[in-house]
Amino acid sequence: MRYKQRLRRYKPVHYQATENKSFFSEKEIIIRHGTQTKVFKISPKVQWLMFAVLLVIGLWTGYSYRVYSASDQIISYQEKQLDETRSAYVDLMSDFVAVHNNLSSMMDGLSAEDNKHAEDVQNYLKKAEVVEEKIRRIAAREDWIEKEELDDKSALREAVLKRDMALEENKLLEEKVAQLEAAVSSLQSFQMDILSKVENINNREIDKVKSSLNAMNNELKKRGKYFNPLANSKKNSKGGLYVPDRLSMEIKPELVAQARKAYSAIEDSAYYNEALKKIPLGKPVWSYWLTSPFGKRADPINSKGAVHKGVDLAANRGNRIKTMAEGRVIKAGVMSGYGKVVEIDHGNGFHTKYAHMNAIYVNQGQKVMQGQAIGEVGSTGRSTGPHLHYEVLYEGVNMNPMVFIEAK
Repeated sequence: MRYKQRLRRYKPVHYQATENKSFFSEKEIIIRHGTQTKVFKISPKVQWLMFAVLLVIGLWTGYSYRVYSASDQIISYQEKQLDETRSAYVDLMSDFVAVHNNLSSMMDGLSAEDNKHAEDVQNYLKKAEVVEEKIRRIAAREDWIEKEELDDKSALREAVLKRDMALEENKLLEEKVAQLEAAVSSLQSFQMDILSKVENINNREIDKVKSSLNAMNNELKKRGKYFNPLANSKKNSKGGLYVPDRLSMEIKPELVAQARKAYSAIEDSAYYNEALKKIPLGKPVWSYWLTSPFGKRADPINSKGAVHKGVDLAANRGNRIKTMAEGRVIKAGVMSGYGKVVEIDHGNGFHTKYAHMNAIYVNQGQKVMQGQAIGEVGSTGRSTGPHLHYEVLYEGVNMNPMVFIEAK
């Protein structure tokens, strides 16, 4: 009951302000409490003071909020800069470790003799190891640097560095290949000139041989004979420049063609020279004068008409006689009228006979080489003075030896 009386005693307070024309004019606040009424008056000065306090509080609140927002942005920016610095620092450390590792691996393959600056590089490596150790200590001391991240980045940087080095080496190799290709091209041109000269030299040699063989064959034709020097020598004979098919597109076709012509000329020259070894071309004595030609003549002993099967080459007694072709001695001794005589079978149908010799150096059945001395000029047998009676036979038919002597 008493509690209800208390509630009735305290009635809600009513605020009432008197209406004034000016905003900051004097105001009245009426407070009713039960049957009592109280009136409070607020002067314009107090109102201005309250307004100023509220304005200051508002301004301070706005300024504080602005400062807080700006500080938050600054902190975010600084954190971003710190992350970037941290990442750059880790990258720098990984780059340094990668370069150091690559340089160490490169130095393992070099010797002091191969590198003039090896001592300087070794000193650098020692300093680099000290720096690397300091970096690792810093990384171990700083919580924000993770060793696993540093190792991973170092491995990645090292791989990238190796890739870049490989690309650079590949570029250098490409430049070297281009230089080598230019050198090969120049070398091929040089080879073209050499092969052309080789071909010309061998062709001139072949022309000389052919000229000699033509002169000889002209003599043989008079007696119904003909000698082909390549008939047997080229039988089953093959050779030449080996040019694999897989290289045919890598070298100049002109060089291949020139090489084939040059080697063909070399082969022909070799065949001709091989054949000439068994053809008695050239003079059997170094110096001579012709005293009796081939064919009909007056016999030097009885002055009667006779047929001379060879030529008489006068020379000093004891001058050496050489065979102009290789072969085998089929006669070495004394024959009636010939005195001391040597006959050689050169093969391919050719025989030579040397008579009136003073001395014989070879024996029957002996093989002789081209240009080998077989005896000395003399005057044995039916002779009027020192000379060499020289005969050349082809397939058993006597030929004019002077043609063979002068054809060389």
